[in-house]
Parts: sequence; C-alpha cells; structure tokens
Amino acid sequence: MSSLKVTDIRKSSCDRVFDVITAIFLNRYDHDCGVQRSLDGSGLLVLESSTAQKEIPRIGVHSGDQYIRMRAKSDHGLSVGEKIWLDGL
Repeated sequence: MSSLKVTDIRKSSCDRVFDVITAIFLNRYDHDCGVQRSLDGSGLLVLESSTAQKEIPRIGVHSGDQYIRMRAKSDHGLSVGEKIWLDGL
C-alpha cells in the first residue's frame, strides 16, 4: 500500500472525460491521524512516476518529492490536499 497526498487535479487535454491527478508519495513520518481514503487503483492509469529534480509549482511538487501522475475518470471525487492510500502500487 502506498500513501499519497493529492497536489493537483486538471482536466486531461486529450480527453475531457478524464482528469490528470498529481500526488506526492508520503514517507512514514508524514502519516497522521487524519482521514485517508483507500483507493484500489481500478480506473486509474499511471502516466508518470518520478523524483522531481527541481520544483514544479504548477502541480505542487517540490524538489526531491517522489510523485505520480495518474489519469482518472472525472467522477473520481478526489480533492487537492486529500490523503489517499492506493493498493497495488
């Protein structure tokens, strides 16, 4: 299971039925008692996963952050700042 924090949500430029979601991986010290939604990964398509070499402010990623960009149907119900668990990553 991977713990992530959503940092950006945008409409896909290729297909308006989908959103592109950016989330940073949280390390074990970033976990808190706040509400975290569990997602099983179905309906998500990983587009990119990387470690940021420099800050990318437009998608909320700082230098050194490990991040993932995913495509999801627009009815995913996620919000920026939300912490999520993904099974199967």
